[in-house]
Amino acid sequence: MHILLIEDMDSDAELIRLELLGEWPSLRFDWADTRQALSQVLANPPPDLVLCDSRLPGLHGAEILELVTVAWPQTPLVFCVGSPDGDPILQPVLPRAAALVDKNRLQALVPTIKRVMAAPRPH
Repeated sequence: MHILLIEDMDSDAELIRLELLGEWPSLRFDWADTRQALSQVLANPPPDLVLCDSRLPGLHGAEILELVTVAWPQTPLVFCVGSPDGDPILQPVLPRAAALVDKNRLQALVPTIKRVMAAPRPH
């Protein structure tokens, strides 16, 4: 499996990476922590899944969802955020994401990814 993580906090990225490697030891894991890094990675072939925080410096999760959807329309995006209910800008776009996981409950991350990856994808 190949996952792109869009996250600007090193500590959060490492916790997420460790949670995923516990289930998928051979996981290919890319990480974008700035707008520039995200722009570069969006030019590559798509990963199997995108995990995304609610914001990067200067870039909100709603904008990130749009960029990812345009670049990789078949790739599911799961928001992995610290305060799921605390971001009014993110709330309207949540239905367009594949799922939402609370960073404070990372034990839900692997089951959520398995559910998302097993779901049929639009063509």
